[in-house]
Amino acid sequence: MTQQPEESQQIELRLVVIDPTSMRILTTSATAGGPLLPRISIPAATRLAAVLVKAIEERYGLQTIQLALLPETKEKSHCAVHEITRQFETGSTPSPFLTIGEFNDVELSEAERAVVLQIMSGQPNELGRFARLGWIDELLSRIGIDRSQNPEPVIHQLNQGLDFCLLNLKDAGGRNLWFKAVGEPNTREYQLTLELTRRFPQYLPRLVATISEWNGWVAESVEGVPLNESASLGDCKQALTALATMQQATTRDADSLLALGAKDWTYARIASLSEPFFEDARPAMKAQTSTRSKPLTDIELDELQSDVGTTLREFMEPDIPDTLVHGDIGHGNIIATADGPVFLDWAETYIGHPFLCAEHLLADLARSHPTFAKEQAHLRSFYVDHWRTCARAKDLETIAALAPVVAAFVYALVAWEANQHRTNPNAAWPLVRSMLRRTKRELDNASEVIR
Repeated sequence: MTQQPEESQQIELRLVVIDPTSMRILTTSATAGGPLLPRISIPAATRLAAVLVKAIEERYGLQTIQLALLPETKEKSHCAVHEITRQFETGSTPSPFLTIGEFNDVELSEAERAVVLQIMSGQPNELGRFARLGWIDELLSRIGIDRSQNPEPVIHQLNQGLDFCLLNLKDAGGRNLWFKAVGEPNTREYQLTLELTRRFPQYLPRLVATISEWNGWVAESVEGVPLNESASLGDCKQALTALATMQQATTRDADSLLALGAKDWTYARIASLSEPFFEDARPAMKAQTSTRSKPLTDIELDELQSDVGTTLREFMEPDIPDTLVHGDIGHGNIIATADGPVFLDWAETYIGHPFLCAEHLLADLARSHPTFAKEQAHLRSFYVDHWRTCARAKDLETIAALAPVVAAFVYALVAWEANQHRTNPNAAWPLVRSMLRRTKRELDNASEVIR
């Protein structure tokens, strides 16, 4: 149930691209004031590391990984620090490299220079465990990849942050691997991924190595088609069956996943957040400036709050146990393979009502292909069939009818709650408005079931 992002602003970044052999830094040109660092402008709302790595390769013929993003100041733009891992033959004159001392304080401030020197020497610093030259060689050594091989391993980094990294590795032997490491506040993903892989090896990527001190793991790449790019009802049914299988196996000890850091989205937590959520929804509606859709009035919100409360109780009342919920199950996080579905990216692992997860998946697939949109009712019924031993047929009929209502509401609630701890908690307001309107529409559609 994703929203379309607003058009991103462009930001300019200075680049400190380090040759780990010579300990020199890439420069592009010199002015009367001294040499200049390369600069690249990119959209602000993007994975900076992935865009910068690609731009550096295209512009300079250098394969790099991002080590750190230096803080922005009033005087200077962001500065990204990269390590060269491979140099390609481009046929053009290579760009010059200079020592860090040859850049003046206008181009690289004294504070920035001190941090870059820490990164180059491998000293601990406030930018995390991956803000140092050479850590990539440690990783490659742990998984048996030799940098001296010809051809060298191909490394594509997708994301980087404080104690966080995501990259793809392809070695000379043809192995295609993914490395991911997580830091605060997402360290729980490490233990949850290991535990879910242990429990359900057929439904998660195969692990090649784990690095506990990095909260990191290496997994085999999954060969197949993202489910949201498929048009196969068979693939979708296999995914729904696998989802129900994992969920039913987890009902016996869901508390153990909560202990590992899975988020609590049970009825009790949802109910406890509903009141403050609707209080915040009122100013959110009044702040709407778009005229494409009418904001809900205070009276409509009052009615919706009452109806949602009733719906939640009816939805949760039957004896369907709380269990495993993949909180980001769309967006290509299920791969349809020849051996069945594989579920990726368990950063958002929840414990809650199982039908929330299935409904979010169906909503995502309905947007991705008209076949899935047309077959929503059939696919929902197919998933319901997996739970017939847990509840009466009449109760399951009610749950199936109310699932789109509750799923839309909980999607808004999760986004709202996550933003309460961020710099701008109102950033979720556009999504809250949209999903509350959808909740109201779904309630109207389910009116025959609601008493």
